[in-house]
Amino acid sequence: MDALQALLGANVNLEKQVYIKRLGVHFTVKAIDGDTLTRIQERSTWYDGKGKNRTKVVDDQKMNMLIVAEGCVDPNFSDPRALEKYKASDAADCVKKALLAGEIAKLSNEILSLSGFDDDDSEEIKN
Repeated sequence: MDALQALLGANVNLEKQVYIKRLGVHFTVKAIDGDTLTRIQERSTWYDGKGKNRTKVVDDQKMNMLIVAEGCVDPNFSDPRALEKYKASDAADCVKKALLAGEIAKLSNEILSLSGFDDDDSEEIKN
């Protein structure tokens, strides 16, 4: 099979089950596309200072919460019941309040891996 045939036959609607030990359940996560990731990066980034002293600041914690909020299919962190339970203003705030830091990192890593950001591929490229 050549690259074009592989691309034309590829499934972009990828999902995966991720076990959350503390809760004793599997969460369903999905791959996110480039436009979604760009929006997440924009919402997680700001600039500090002015002129040549201006620096880009990325809030990694906020970025991970947004990735989980966008990439988690089940549970839906936008569900009104979850928002009410955790007194959250939006899905990302619900993620922050409902999950532990390690759980957020685990889910974010799984979503990014499913979205094509996988360290296993980098070894092949190097060789």
